[in-house]
Amino acid sequence: KSLVTALLAVELRRHGFSVGILDADLTGSSIAKIFGVRNGPTQTPSGVEPPVSQTGIKLVSMNLLMGRDDAAVIWRGPMINSAIRQLYADLEWGDLDYLLADLPPGTSDAPLTVFQSLPLDGVLIVSSPQDLAVMIVAKAINMAKIMKAPIIGLIENMSHLTCPDCASKIELFGRSKGREASSAANIEFLGSIAVNPLVSKLCDDGKIEEYESLEFASIAERVIEKTRQLKVPQELKHAERAAERESRR
Repeated sequence: KSLVTALLAVELRRHGFSVGILDADLTGSSIAKIFGVRNGPTQTPSGVEPPVSQTGIKLVSMNLLMGRDDAAVIWRGPMINSAIRQLYADLEWGDLDYLLADLPPGTSDAPLTVFQSLPLDGVLIVSSPQDLAVMIVAKAINMAKIMKAPIIGLIENMSHLTCPDCASKIELFGRSKGREASSAANIEFLGSIAVNPLVSKLCDDGKIEEYESLEFASIAERVIEKTRQLKVPQELKHAERAAERESRR
């Protein structure tokens, strides 16, 4: 999920959008490492601003606030909930086109807080080919539906490995199930991402913004199209609610 979040942010930035990432996986934060960002938020006359990556992506990750990458965040649910809300509300994110929230797996406190406290336009589901992963993802899909959060679609990570010698696909984790899982949940399958050793190296080196992939660029374009479709009804809904509140006065 963190890799998909990072790659999507990079592609959105390449399209000229202003982008931010809120790393809501507080106990396993990795976004700052992936982007090679080491400085924490800074105090300015207008407020506390998140650090910015090399290409201009604003981001905040718990590692940047703890002082050490290996510092353990041993918090119960209420503290996690409060921290996520603060990272969203207390930082000066500015005028963003996209704010991506990277979530931990499952249906725990962090996803629930994001669903309830952030003005979501849509949810991206990330899976991998294993049956166990598909089962956990099904729970996340059902949670999103219960919370009435629009689902943009599903992306399957680690779908296969392309042989460097013969270019054939090797299914390391079994047959791809992304399309089947999407069909079963009645959501759109946005595409698959192959395993690529270069991605691991770039993440370790904090240089994910150097990675380019036609495969993921195509996925990102579909996400852009879908979010535009979702945003119009959301904006109309917000306008209707504002008008209703005004009429009550």
